[in-house]
Amino acid sequence: MIPCSSRSRATFGVGVLALGCATQGPAFETVTTLPSAARHPAGADIELAPKLPQADRRGDTSSALVVLETPADPAQARAVIAAFFRAIVSESPGALQAVLAPNAIMQDGARREGATAAWSSRFTRFDYRSLANERLYRDSELKLREDQRELWAGVPIEVAWGARPRLLGDTFTFRLTPTGTGWSISEILEEFRAP
Repeated sequence: MIPCSSRSRATFGVGVLALGCATQGPAFETVTTLPSAARHPAGADIELAPKLPQADRRGDTSSALVVLETPADPAQARAVIAAFFRAIVSESPGALQAVLAPNAIMQDGARREGATAAWSSRFTRFDYRSLANERLYRDSELKLREDQRELWAGVPIEVAWGARPRLLGDTFTFRLTPTGTGWSISEILEEFRAP
């Protein structure tokens, strides 16, 4: 047995280290040996987004991709019509303008004029506030029909006029056009003969 001093232990360790460095281990692939792929900046789309077809009301199963329009919300249209009649009964031009499209038309027979001007004139001639406690129409009798991107609403008026002067026609027909948040009234048809 050979005695081992601290000096010989240090020499032995250096020798093992030198021996370890002299032997060659397995070769690892490096970045220079990997195949180079096309590089893209961070966050860049590699594939182009597909072009979506035009939105349509109906789809067919033979089409690979169909974009359907959102159906009209009848509750919003009914709310606009209710707000219209509240504006009439309160004789409020501001509330009326909130539900009318900017160029809304009022048609009475062959006569056509701006809806805001027509109702402002009627507010000065008639007392619509007298209808505040009357039910003007039944929501269940309001009929909605979709046409292209618009809604048509027929509203039969149910006020019993009796001896009072008539303030509204028997039926209102509204054409509603979509807005960013819902619907607005763009045309009002009413057969009304002033007393």
